[in-house]
Amino acid sequence: MVFISIIIPVYNAEQYIDSCLGSIMGQDYDDWEVVLVDDGSTDNSASMCDDYAERDSRISVIHQDNAGTSAARNAGIEVARGRYVTFMDNDDWWIDSACLGRVVDSLTERPVDLLWHMSARSNVDGTVISDVEATQYSGRVAALPVERGIRFIIDHGLTTSAVWTKVVRRELLIEHDIIFPVGMRNEDTEWSAKVLAYCRSVGWFDERFYVYRMGHPYAQTSHRLVESSVRDLEMILRDNLVLARSLSPDRREALLAFLAYPFIVWTGQADALGLLSRGDKSSKELLSQMPGVICHSRNRVSRMTCAVCRIFGARTASRLLGLAFRRKHPQHS
Repeated sequence: MVFISIIIPVYNAEQYIDSCLGSIMGQDYDDWEVVLVDDGSTDNSASMCDDYAERDSRISVIHQDNAGTSAARNAGIEVARGRYVTFMDNDDWWIDSACLGRVVDSLTERPVDLLWHMSARSNVDGTVISDVEATQYSGRVAALPVERGIRFIIDHGLTTSAVWTKVVRRELLIEHDIIFPVGMRNEDTEWSAKVLAYCRSVGWFDERFYVYRMGHPYAQTSHRLVESSVRDLEMILRDNLVLARSLSPDRREALLAFLAYPFIVWTGQADALGLLSRGDKSSKELLSQMPGVICHSRNRVSRMTCAVCRIFGARTASRLLGLAFRRKHPQHS
């Protein structure tokens, strides 16, 4: 068993694979494995993955027909041997050669089911990196019970659904059969919600070592919003609202706090697509639950939306969120 498995779905990423894998192979710490899952690439990515596997025994490759990111990550989890599992997108990278060692030091000093962190961002060609400031919260989160630690992270605006901001104990995933929903968008929200529902300990890592490349054609932020994606998020919210009712009161509060921001996102997207104005009973019923969910989060966006709901009602709040979404993403209008 190695200490950590890094699972990387690969699809038509020939121009990024070298920087992605180079940032891992250049780490000072060496007790890791990389599982590359070639998801039916049509460029040179598959052969490049094979070349890396031949050069380094810590790298393995799975080739599969194109089935999407969720299926690729699930395939990687199935063969992973690490005590811990984390993820990387094939166009992203780690910021320096010592960051993995520092992550391992944190997990060795205080083993947890979930070690959470934030990411930095870069422009599409990787020449400008922003949002690199470290936080000072790891000690405060470590001193709290797990549910309060989760709430602290969420209430301080540190949370994200992205799976590459999480290092998770592999046995937790196996014990609770936590996998990615195949054929759906917003799969990171579903997976992260299940991890938060079942983890027995949580830690925070202050450094931003993961660099997320923005703006390339395969990034989700580059995709036009479609109704199926909004319906997927609606289904994920419904599923996890049911799950929340089965949890202890403190864990239910923590999960609802996590769901608050995805709920706000869904509301703005659903309004922008007109789902809330066309007599859709399912969407309107879910909208009616929004005030009772977002009030569990104390971050700024949730508090502002909750105040609008109290004063003007959920439907007015949804219209304002839809307007804000269209202004921020005019390509989706």
